[in-house]
Amino acid sequence: MSKRLFSLLAALAPALAQVAPEMASIPGGKCPIGATVSHEEIHKDQVAPFRIARRLVTNEEYKLFVDDANHAPPGANSINSKYKLWDGRSYPEAAARQPVVNVTWDDATAYCQWLSKKTGRNYRLPSEEEWEIAARGGLEKKPYPWGDGIDKSSAWYGQKWNGPKTMQPVDYGKPNGYGLYGMSGNVWQWTADWFVPTFNGRPVQEELQLFRVIRGGSWANEAEFLTVNYRNFHPPQLCDLFLGFRVAAEEQD
Repeated sequence: MSKRLFSLLAALAPALAQVAPEMASIPGGKCPIGATVSHEEIHKDQVAPFRIARRLVTNEEYKLFVDDANHAPPGANSINSKYKLWDGRSYPEAAARQPVVNVTWDDATAYCQWLSKKTGRNYRLPSEEEWEIAARGGLEKKPYPWGDGIDKSSAWYGQKWNGPKTMQPVDYGKPNGYGLYGMSGNVWQWTADWFVPTFNGRPVQEELQLFRVIRGGSWANEAEFLTVNYRNFHPPQLCDLFLGFRVAAEEQD
């Protein structure tokens, strides 16, 4: 092993030892999914207990992955290339604890695979059902993770692009009953599931496996997009400044 490589690994070791996210245990149960029935072929309405990260993946956490795995860093927005936060393999220090954005669904799943390898535990993206159960925080028939109302001290929304000041840290706002931050606002979140357009109650075959489900709303949306049952979708190969992710795991892992 070269001295340069040994030095790099030695420098990364302390950070990698702390990369495992803080997780919350979420009980399983019956889960109503969103505002439509469009969800894969069969909606899995019974969900087993699982674990989910209390916070979204940050820029500083994602950089450990980028450097250690030699993965491509988040680039410019897929649609509008002038909007980006990272400059090559670096990000503004002010954004260190903000959620990483401009990552595709494949980037998010690659991070989960890397994290699993580094920690010896199996991490993945949450299913849409898991995400919604977690977002509800143990409440029933409430629009937001903590209850009926929302304001900008509890969630981050209704903003315009302002460079590194656009987003808030991942522990901003009010946690829900499971101790989860950012289940409404700041950034949309990738889930594991395909979005399935339906017509007359049947999947539209020509549009299968084109979009992944995203949930949670973002800094750029208004409050009605931040409810726990609001569903959206995004082509998995695209990235944007509104979209990040958090990790999940089986309860027994």
